[in-house]
Amino acid sequence: MNNSIPLKNINKEDWLLWQFADSALPTGGFVASSGLEVAVQSGYVKDNDSLLLFLSSSIENYAYSALPFVTDSWQIISPTSNNGDDDEALIFENIIKLDCLYESCTSNVITKRASKAQGVAMLTLFSKSFSEEFSNDNEGKRNIGDRIIDKFKFEIRKENAFGHLPVTFGLVSKCLGISLERAQHLFLFFFSRAALSAAVRLNVVGPYYAQRILTECHSYVETSLEKTCNIKANDAVQTSPILDILQGRHDRLYSRLFNS
Repeated sequence: MNNSIPLKNINKEDWLLWQFADSALPTGGFVASSGLEVAVQSGYVKDNDSLLLFLSSSIENYAYSALPFVTDSWQIISPTSNNGDDDEALIFENIIKLDCLYESCTSNVITKRASKAQGVAMLTLFSKSFSEEFSNDNEGKRNIGDRIIDKFKFEIRKENAFGHLPVTFGLVSKCLGISLERAQHLFLFFFSRAALSAAVRLNVVGPYYAQRILTECHSYVETSLEKTCNIKANDAVQTSPILDILQGRHDRLYSRLFNS
C-alpha cells in the first residue's frame, strides 16, 4: 500500500521567485548599504533599536520613492500590447520617460550610481539567463518585452538612458511573467535583505539575529505596501530627508566598505 502524499507541481512563477530570492543572484545588490554605513559611522545607528528604526524608515521611504516606478514599468507592457512597430515605439518611449523621471526625482549622485549599476545588472541577468526561454511568443516570434529590453540596453550603452533599478526591475518582472503584487513584495524584500546583509558585514548585528530582524521586516514591508502599492510614479515622494542626506554623504567617508 502506497501512503505517499502526491507532490503538487510548482508553477514557473513560484520557481522564479525562489531563484530571485537566492543571494547568489548576480544583480550587485550587496555592494550597496543604502546609507547604513554612513548611519553607523555617524552614530545614527548604534544598537538594535536604532537599526530597527533605520530599517523601518528606509523601507517606507523606498516604498514611496522607488516602488511606484516598479509598478508603472510593470504596467507599461499590457496584455493587449501587440507586436506592431507603433505600439512598440510608444512603449519604449514611455519606458525612457519613466527612467528619466526617476533620474530627476533622485536627489543624490550616490543613490543614482547604485541604482544604475543594479539596474543594468538586472537587464544583463535577463539577457544572459532568461531571454532564451521567455523571449518568444506562442508563434515562435520574439515578444515585445524582449525587444524592448534589447533596445533599452542599447540606449544605456549609448548613454541615452540611465537604466535605473526600479524601472528595469518592473520591466524584467513583467517579461518573466511575475505578477505585479509579487514583484512589489520581491522588490522590497531585496531592499530589506541587502540592508541587513550590510548590517552584518558592518558588525552591527550577527548573522542569526539578522535573520530574526528580516522576519520582523515583513510587517514593515506589508505596512508600506498597503500605502504605496497603487501610487503612480508621478506621485513618488521622499518620506525621510535625513536618509537622503546620509546616503549622499557616503563618498565623504574616510574609509568605507560599500560602494554606496
